[in-house]
Formats: sequence, C-alpha cells, structure tokens
Amino acid sequence: MGEGHRRRRWATSGIVGAAVLAGALWYTQQEAPAAPRVDPALERAVLPVVDRYLLTDSLGPLGGDDPPEENGVAPRGFCTEHIVEIRPTGAGLRVGLAAWCGHFARHGSGGVSMLDGGIMAGVLTVSPATAPARVSDVSWEPDGDSSAWAAARFSPGGAAEAERLTGDAAANLTDPETKARAAFGLPASAAPR
Repeated sequence: MGEGHRRRRWATSGIVGAAVLAGALWYTQQEAPAAPRVDPALERAVLPVVDRYLLTDSLGPLGGDDPPEENGVAPRGFCTEHIVEIRPTGAGLRVGLAAWCGHFARHGSGGVSMLDGGIMAGVLTVSPATAPARVSDVSWEPDGDSSAWAAARFSPGGAAEAERLTGDAAANLTDPETKARAAFGLPASAAPR
C-alpha cells in the first residue's frame, strides 16, 4: 500500500467518524425535548379548579360519583396531579397534566384500600385566564398508544414529559393514597405489605 492510499483511508475514516458523531448529537437532541417550564403562580391559580374538576365532574377520571359503600365504609376520591405545561388559549389557559386518581376506603384501625383508579394524561382548558374558575374543555388520553394523542395536544417537550410521567407513575407521581391516609386521620406511611 502506498502512502497516498493510507492518507485517503485515514481521511475517509475521519470524515465517517465526524458524520457519525454529528448524527448521534442530532439524534440525542431530537429524542428528548426539554420539559416545559411551568410558572408557579399560574400553577397555584389553576390547581384548585383542576382538583375540583378531577374529583367531581362526571367526565373526570373518577366519574363524579363515589362508588357504593364497601363493608359499611363510604369510599372517597383522591387525586394527585403533576402539571406538565400551561399555555394560553383564547380567553383561557390550556393545562396539560398527568393525574393519578382513585377511590379509597378506610378499613380496620390503620388500613386504606384503593377500590379503583388509574393514571392518565389530560389537557383541560380552564377559564377565564385572569382568574381561573371553571373547566370548559377536556381531553383525556385514549387507551392504548397515546403518543399521537399527546403529540397533538401538548408541545413537543410537554408530550415527552407526559409520556415519561405516565410511563412510570410510581417513580414520577405521588400516590394518592398519601392524601387518603391523611384525610382518614391515619399516619402517612402504611406498614410494609
């Protein structure tokens, strides 16, 4: 092999290496857009409206009604949510979130059981934007593959964050059992199961 052939091979290897590195950097930036920043003041303004809707509306995740008593104990609905993004829309605010909701009943001297529930992403429009008071529009993720739904309703970073939150809820969301235990006057943590 001649000296010129070795130089061409090294140059070609360098070009290929640079192209692979550039492609990897581009792919990494495209794969995980940054989660949106949520304004804490807006979040404080919309959370009471969102909480009320999640627990009481017939189209909400809990169906608006508590299930019938179980063993003589009336269950209660509880939700925890993580606001993913808040964007203006017309005269309102479009609130993207992940929610973990369920009906809980107290049993025995220190137990709480979850009767039903689930984790889902949703987009709620609250209005008016200046002093949110009601939910005027709602969209909940469908069963099955929700990536197309999320991409159509959230910003790219919001869609990635919503899917991350709902994909591993135990690691990313607060279990509503904590709220249920507090409401039933029980200690924050249960004995190991």
